Amino acid sequence: MKRILTLLVACVAYISMWAVQVNCTAGNLSTLVDDTSITSLTITGTIDARDFKFIADKLNNLSILNLSNAEVLAYNDAKSPVFMSITNYDSQAIPPTSLMGKKLRSVTLPEGLTKIDKAAFAGCQQLEYLTLPSTLEVIEPYAFSSCNKLKSISLPAGLQELGEGAFSRCNELKAVTINPTNSFTVGKDAFQDCKKLASVTLGDNVTAIGPGAFSGCSALKSARLNESNNLTTIAEAAFAASGVENIALDKCNNLTTIGMWAFANTPLQNVTLPQSLESLGDGAFYYNLNMEQIDIPNGITSLSNYLLAGNNAIDMDQPVKDGVISIGDYAFYNWDQIRDFTFPESVEYVGTMAMAGQTSLEEVTAHPLTVPELGDSVWAGVDQPTIPLRTDPSVTDDYAAAEQWKEFLIQQDSPPTSIDEIDNNDLQVKAHFEGTMLIVNANAIIAKVSIFDINGVLLSTAAPGSEQAQLNTANFNGKFYIVNVILEGGAQRSFKLLRK
Repeated sequence: MKRILTLLVACVAYISMWAVQVNCTAGNLSTLVDDTSITSLTITGTIDARDFKFIADKLNNLSILNLSNAEVLAYNDAKSPVFMSITNYDSQAIPPTSLMGKKLRSVTLPEGLTKIDKAAFAGCQQLEYLTLPSTLEVIEPYAFSSCNKLKSISLPAGLQELGEGAFSRCNELKAVTINPTNSFTVGKDAFQDCKKLASVTLGDNVTAIGPGAFSGCSALKSARLNESNNLTTIAEAAFAASGVENIALDKCNNLTTIGMWAFANTPLQNVTLPQSLESLGDGAFYYNLNMEQIDIPNGITSLSNYLLAGNNAIDMDQPVKDGVISIGDYAFYNWDQIRDFTFPESVEYVGTMAMAGQTSLEEVTAHPLTVPELGDSVWAGVDQPTIPLRTDPSVTDDYAAAEQWKEFLIQQDSPPTSIDEIDNNDLQVKAHFEGTMLIVNANAIIAKVSIFDINGVLLSTAAPGSEQAQLNTANFNGKFYIVNVILEGGAQRSFKLLRK
């Protein structure tokens, strides 16, 4: 029995050596901790930068740090820098680089703390449990960068600033909630390359997502936004090379800016942009190989360079809306599945290589009555002499004389010379409008459908190769249209239709 009691006392003594609780007066921690091999430390009272320096230099086995009942005081000594040659340290702030690279597994920070300074916990690769105080206002750049075991984080509602790279390269981080009470910007590269980050929830007061904020987050499938969100800016490369498939941008009624490369190299599928959008940066949707549809708002009159380059899965009747004035360099580069491309009347300029690589192209329709200016090698790789270019008859000669345009097989579409009533069923062809959608049905294969305005100007064509054709006329003005239907074998019928 005596031996058992002796062993018990020894075990208690052994444990107490590894788990220590001290009541500190700022600057005196080194006098209170005799054993530098401890793994757990709870501090009450006051501490300052000198005490953090002691922890950084001496407590190399520390795994658990509990500061929940401690207060961090200011420290200033012009003669004796503590961290990073800094001599002046704020109160209620974790000093810069102070615990960088430590083996900490669990950290509890005190209420009253307002700032975590630059790289304070960077490289703490064992950090798994982190409790942030509700009073926290600022997380400085790279504060928790490369904390590879940190799995989730809920940022305090009072947080006002999230610095560059604050949680970048946290390889195990899976969920982030940002729901601030005040206007808030997710900082530059804040969560860059968090490879397992799968869930991001952004509250109503997140107004901007900074450059590269979620870039390289390959597991991130969606970013959740409330209907009442106040997001105004998605900065350059914000989601570049991430795994985002869906983001409800149509809910972002205050969104004005999407920066360069914001969603480049992502698996986005369908995108509807809000009418509030004013600026769409270069390559914003570059090489989104899964994208099938994108609705660009009417206010965007200039399609930026590389905007939709490589998005060859897009299936749209008219990717360029009426009202677009200029098409940037490489804007539709390598759309190697598209068969028909239509330039609306508003287009004045088409940039360098904008249509290059459209190797499946079968027909081009140009509505502008003034031949658009072109950059270099607009249709590089396209077999232009085999592809019909259809224009208004009044400007056919202008296109035939213009550089690059003249390389097409230039044709002019003329409106039908007679109109057959829609209730004449000799050919069993029917056409009608459902809203802005023209629907044509026949009892044979439809080879081609052409729609003209009341003045005989060709607006659009389709070659469905089936018994039904659908053309979206939402971008056409006017109520009356002429529709010409050609069936396989050459039989055709024309209609004059009213779109209500």
